[in-house]
Amino acid sequence: MNVSKNIFSPISKHTAATALLVLAFYFFSAVPSICAGAEGAGETSGPGHQGAIKNAPALFSSRFFYEPNPPASFTSATPEGQVTVQTTLRPELQRRLMSCFAHAAPLIAAAVVLDANTGAVLAMGNQTTKAGVRLLPDGANNYCLYGEFPAASLAKMITASVALEKKGFNSSHLVPVSGRYHTLYRSQVGIENAPYKPELVPMLKAFALSINPYFGKMWLDSFTDRDFLDMGKDMLFNMPLEFELPVTKSRMVPPTDDFQRAELASGYNTRTTLSPLHAALIASLPANGGKIMRPYIIDSITDANGKTVYQHMTKTLSQPLSPRSASQLGELMQGTIQNGTARGSFTYAKQIGAANGWTMGGKTGSIDLPEHTGRCDWFAGFGQTNQTSIAVACILVHGAQRTMHSSFVGAEMIRACLDPTSVNKQPAIQAKTTKPMPSKKESPPTPAVAPRPPQKNKNPSLQATKPESKKQKSPQQKTGG
Repeated sequence: MNVSKNIFSPISKHTAATALLVLAFYFFSAVPSICAGAEGAGETSGPGHQGAIKNAPALFSSRFFYEPNPPASFTSATPEGQVTVQTTLRPELQRRLMSCFAHAAPLIAAAVVLDANTGAVLAMGNQTTKAGVRLLPDGANNYCLYGEFPAASLAKMITASVALEKKGFNSSHLVPVSGRYHTLYRSQVGIENAPYKPELVPMLKAFALSINPYFGKMWLDSFTDRDFLDMGKDMLFNMPLEFELPVTKSRMVPPTDDFQRAELASGYNTRTTLSPLHAALIASLPANGGKIMRPYIIDSITDANGKTVYQHMTKTLSQPLSPRSASQLGELMQGTIQNGTARGSFTYAKQIGAANGWTMGGKTGSIDLPEHTGRCDWFAGFGQTNQTSIAVACILVHGAQRTMHSSFVGAEMIRACLDPTSVNKQPAIQAKTTKPMPSKKESPPTPAVAPRPPQKNKNPSLQATKPESKKQKSPQQKTGG
């Protein structure tokens, strides 16, 4: 007997339609529009019953992320009434971050600290000057979400990830390098004949010291364009980044010739761009098994009656690396702190970390903005204990003088996260004004390619024999991170 055929036969079509409309009205009116589904920036799924936050930027005051001590919980007026917003910010970390910025005097300072396992933003702060706002006005609302900063040598994290994940290389992989470490000439990557006998450099040393020609030549010798661009896609370049607040897309431009490939691999260009939030997510890979979590800053929202109208739910956005490759990337990033470009900034943090079993790693980068209007100084890294896994990214844009390295800010924030007793203490060192950077008119010519003198290194794995050299005439080349 076909029961389903006649079960609704006593009800007219008109009555059924009316009943459905009534049910739909009560269903949708039960969900405040502050959490109604909406496409675009700011959409964040709840635990299955709320849809998404609508117009999340309106919940925050315009200068919220510039305040020295923004509240972790606050009330905000909406068209539906007053709501209470509970953020993920930790006030003690926010104060430490803004204290570090207060010791510096860059044109722009922006940094993000997040929980690597969940994506929760633990601290997010900005500081700028009028000159900084004139320099980059589009990001002034919140430079932490501004995706137009040149990525500089942070791009080497992408190149190293391709080598580890797609090619199966390890930290001992050797590439011949000739000439200076922080220049990039066609002769250094094999496009033109090199006048020097090259040295074989392992990846661990190349990453720690940010050796540009190593990464450029490794791409030309071993990668395809698709290898790199696919990794960029897996790391969420050229696409909207899911977050409650609008984030400018980080940009990766496909290369058109071999020298552009070398520039892209080493970060020796201004076409590859990155936001501090996105940089922190990439730096979190070693601390989270190769996964990128959706970042979030709103944990929950309650209405005037105390009813929860939104509750965050964690979500994995991508997994660019296997756990094995992520661990290997972490080893490379540890080299930056132990023997590389961030070793000085982490002196105090390493002393404490060695006694408490911390694992810390990072990557530095520096490059001029287009037209030499400012100098971008990057650090992105991670810190781990048995209970805590965090990631941090900081960018300082300097003018004529540099007063603090971004790697120092990174070290202080990692120390504050892993050592709760340190958050109420003063920073480990005070900022010092360095010699003014030469102006554009006074910039000395870039020297021709010449080998670096032999350097002593206590770590045998970073040793390489330097060849004999001879003079070379070469066109001037811009300097980069």
